[in-house]
Amino acid sequence: MFSKKFILIQVLFLVAAFSLAVFYHRLHVAHLGMYGKVNDFKLTNSDNVKVGLKTLEGKIWVADFFFTTCASICPMMSAHMEHLQQVFKSYTEVRLVSFSVNPEQDTPEVLKDYSKKYHADSKRWFFLTGSREDITKVVVNSFKMGDIHEPIFHSSYFALVDKQGMIRGYYDSAAVKNIDKLESDLKLLRLE
Repeated sequence: MFSKKFILIQVLFLVAAFSLAVFYHRLHVAHLGMYGKVNDFKLTNSDNVKVGLKTLEGKIWVADFFFTTCASICPMMSAHMEHLQQVFKSYTEVRLVSFSVNPEQDTPEVLKDYSKKYHADSKRWFFLTGSREDITKVVVNSFKMGDIHEPIFHSSYFALVDKQGMIRGYYDSAAVKNIDKLESDLKLLRLE
C-alpha cells in the first residue's frame, strides 16, 4: 500500500498545482482593463421588447455600434459578431449586443430583417434601437466612443463587458488578431 509520506507528497503536489493554476488565471485576467461601468439604459430590440442593463445582469457581453445601411465597416463587424455567436453558442452566460447608431432608420422591423442576414439568435444577440438621445447616452457617455457632434457615430471597435457591467476591453474589429484576442479574453472572464 501507499505510505503516509507518499500520500502527503501527493496532496502537497495537488495543492501546489491548484494554487499555481489559480495564480496563472488571476494573472491573465488582471491584464484586462477596467474602463468604467456601463450606465443603465432602456432600448428596444428587434422583437420590440425593452432591453436594459438589468437584462444583461450576470452576463458577459460584447457590444458593437453599427447601422443597417452602412456599407463600410458594419457588414464586417456583423460578420464577426455572427462568428462570435457561433463560437460561444454553448456558453449560456454570453450575449452579443449591437446598438444601432441610426435610430431614425433602424426601427425594430428593420433590425429584425438585418438580424436574419446574420442568423442572429434573438435571445442571445440583441439588436437595439431607441431615441437619438438614448443611443448617444449609451455610446458616448457609457462606452466613450464616437463624438456627440457626429450625426452617425460609430467605430470598428467592440467592447467586452463583464458580469458586473464593467467594460474590460476594447478590440478593433478591423484586424482578425483582435477578434482572436477578444475570444480569448471572453473565455478568461467566464472563469473570473
